[in-house]
Amino acid sequence: MKKIFLSALAVFTLFSCEDYLDVNEDQQNRPDFESLNPKQMLAGVLVNYGNHQNTTVSDFGNRMAYIWGLNTGFTSNDPAYDYNFNSSSYNGLFNTTYLLTDNAQDILDKEEKFPNYEYHFGIAKIFKVLGMDYVTALYGDVPYSQAFRDDVSAPAYDDDKTIIPALFAEIDEARTFLNTSNPDVIALGTEDVVFHGDLAKWNQLLNTVELKLALRLSKTTDPALVTLRNTRFAGLSANPDFITEDVAYNPGFNISVSKRNPIFETWGLNDGLDAFTSANRAQAAGDFVARLVNGTMNDANITTGLVDPRRSRMFALVGGQVVGNVQGVFPSTTISRFASFYFGRVGADAHDADNNASIRDAYLMQAAEAHFLKAEAIQRGYLTGAGTAQGSFNAGITASFNFYSRNWGTVTSFTTLNPVTYIAAIDTKNGLGWTGSTDKISAIMTQKYLALANWHGIEPYLDHLRTGYPVLPLPQPVTSRTTRPFRMIYPSREYSTNSGNVPVLTLNDIFTNGPTTPYFLQN
Repeated sequence: MKKIFLSALAVFTLFSCEDYLDVNEDQQNRPDFESLNPKQMLAGVLVNYGNHQNTTVSDFGNRMAYIWGLNTGFTSNDPAYDYNFNSSSYNGLFNTTYLLTDNAQDILDKEEKFPNYEYHFGIAKIFKVLGMDYVTALYGDVPYSQAFRDDVSAPAYDDDKTIIPALFAEIDEARTFLNTSNPDVIALGTEDVVFHGDLAKWNQLLNTVELKLALRLSKTTDPALVTLRNTRFAGLSANPDFITEDVAYNPGFNISVSKRNPIFETWGLNDGLDAFTSANRAQAAGDFVARLVNGTMNDANITTGLVDPRRSRMFALVGGQVVGNVQGVFPSTTISRFASFYFGRVGADAHDADNNASIRDAYLMQAAEAHFLKAEAIQRGYLTGAGTAQGSFNAGITASFNFYSRNWGTVTSFTTLNPVTYIAAIDTKNGLGWTGSTDKISAIMTQKYLALANWHGIEPYLDHLRTGYPVLPLPQPVTSRTTRPFRMIYPSREYSTNSGNVPVLTLNDIFTNGPTTPYFLQN
């Protein structure tokens, strides 16, 4: 699949070994590729994957999870708002994810030539698993066994139920690399733009990724996958060591064009820093999340009646509240756009604000996500030795409030939000607080939704498909469907270049839970 992707995606931003913020072609297109060692390649893998997750992947999830809608004055034929998906819809979820996963594989392919880079190989394995997790969750059967081979131009599609055990095996291999006893292992240096050489934290992230993949299997009834799930949780229960801090990356983001924090570059100001990007102007709060944070949602699933203190740091207030767009409706009244906290433009003056937004850290995972993963796993009885589900639930809310209280750059204006008061206030609220929720999974998913909204939108979407929570309305134009799509349609490029292998799908297929549905949702 390398040959397919390298020919179809001729140029992609890659952070090089000499300057992590240089723009280059894909790794294999570099004339010096054969001489590059894993140390010279790692930063590019980390930053490019992180930027993709923060923009393309999260963008799709935010729309599908009803976190985002349209702003005033904009119209759209986005299939996220009318469900008329086809082979041209959101192709970057497949094409670019594979390209970046292939960049991680490029490091792994260096093992024979550079055998002492075990730490780098372990990290590359983590990011290969992250990429493959999303393409299998979004597409089901995909190329894997032949996907990253130079000698295969038309790779076979593997059954996703066979890919998942292989990904857990790659997790085990990553753990072996990260805990090597090789005395000649090459240390991590400045190329580690995430944990700066802290192997204990890399092991925690690896465990957290494994926890997330194991929870993907919570709905499965497939005997082999149930056994796999139980086996993996037994191992995690023996070592329940997960991330406890937000996982940030920063290769030296700065105010120069194409070297800025990816959220500010995409959802903030244009290259000239003299106008908001079109993406910023067009996107706004969705009606569902607006009602949730405003405290106006009271139905059989969620009782609020409580303003969420994070709301003004999620979206700009209009008339003192978040005004959301009913998806699929072209609004004529003012809708809440992104808050400055989200895209980072806060400071004493325009230049200061632009610089703060540009240099700000970007995030691969929030500590809140890890705590909510633990809470769910404990509540389901899968994970032992990691405390109580309620303790992790409260820790997730606290971590989210801490995240939204963080200053950066020269910013000192954000007051600290109080999670203790909020946790006490929501405790009796159905679907929102612990004591008041008969279904604790519903409360966990709702609070996870609130914590990851905007920042990591793909996870709330996949969680909704898997658990049904939070219960989301469909976009207004969608009248012939009763559910969100279970999967995406393969990109048109696959149908033109790999037609002998790619499964043929109709629009109805993606709304039917059957053989083509991704492994974690199949009945």
